[in-house]
Amino acid sequence: MKIRTEQCARTLERSLPSAFLMSGEEPLQKQEALDLALRLAREQGFEERLRYEIDLHFDWAQLFNEWNAPSLFAPRRVFDLRLNNLRLSKEASAWLIAAAREAKGDNFLLVSVGKLEAAQKKSAWVQAFEQHALWLEVWPLKDGELLAWMERRLRSQGLSAEREALQLLSGQIEGNLLAAAQEIDKLALLFAQGTHLSSEMILSSVANSSRHTVFEIGEAIAQSDSQRALRVLHGLQQEGEEPILIAWAVTREIRLLADFSTRLEHGETPAHAQKALRIRDPQMRHYTTKARKGSRLWQSLLLEAAQFDRIVKGVAPVGSSRPWPALTALMLKACRG
Repeated sequence: MKIRTEQCARTLERSLPSAFLMSGEEPLQKQEALDLALRLAREQGFEERLRYEIDLHFDWAQLFNEWNAPSLFAPRRVFDLRLNNLRLSKEASAWLIAAAREAKGDNFLLVSVGKLEAAQKKSAWVQAFEQHALWLEVWPLKDGELLAWMERRLRSQGLSAEREALQLLSGQIEGNLLAAAQEIDKLALLFAQGTHLSSEMILSSVANSSRHTVFEIGEAIAQSDSQRALRVLHGLQQEGEEPILIAWAVTREIRLLADFSTRLEHGETPAHAQKALRIRDPQMRHYTTKARKGSRLWQSLLLEAAQFDRIVKGVAPVGSSRPWPALTALMLKACRG
């Protein structure tokens, strides 16, 4: 069965499936679905959790054997699979199909993937989850959906709000669900249950979560989101941020991509490189895509970053670009790389 985010809690609490697929790129909704599934599994006696990071070089035979072997520590186990690579072998696909069709027993399968393209949704293993198990597809929320989501979130905290107040809150968090969740949690601490929030209440108590940070530049580069990167850069410039600090974030991202792509070119597995460089799961797909451009590109951008460092310190050759235009050009090259 395929479900939407708002159906997730009710569906899982009614009956925990034998297998549960979560796809999409909105991190808060996926994490909360995962946390709920794990909590319900623990309550039903699934005491051991085995987590697998699956990349192109993953040894599926190891997973097959563990799935079929009885546990020495707990009779019921959760198999938590993070699919960082969707180019599955016939054996892996066949195993996922069989696991999705398997009757509820002592193994509970959780599979988490990024965004599935149209062709991937039609693959046999995804269809098996939809027909025989459970599939949650998570989408970034649009404006109307975001308001409805905030309304449900407030209701779960015993609060309600005027439409205008919801729109005000939505404008301040700029679609960032994690920021919205944090602000709603804070509102629950500030106001008694049953309070109907007005715009004035929201305005007086909610921090402006749309204020940009230099770390957002790095996220935008990893995601090749030039428009977001420019918006954040201009926001930081208006807030009086020093270009040297923003350059640090840009250079850090370029250096990380250079290191990651070099490791892959030298035969290191993506999972090992991810662990060594501490790349977060939701970003892994983006880094893998950008690494395909080759380490030479990122090494050349590191040289440009060094040139910018000389510009901002006032020791660059005469005729060099001014700091902000030079920083903008470097950032856009990193986004488009």
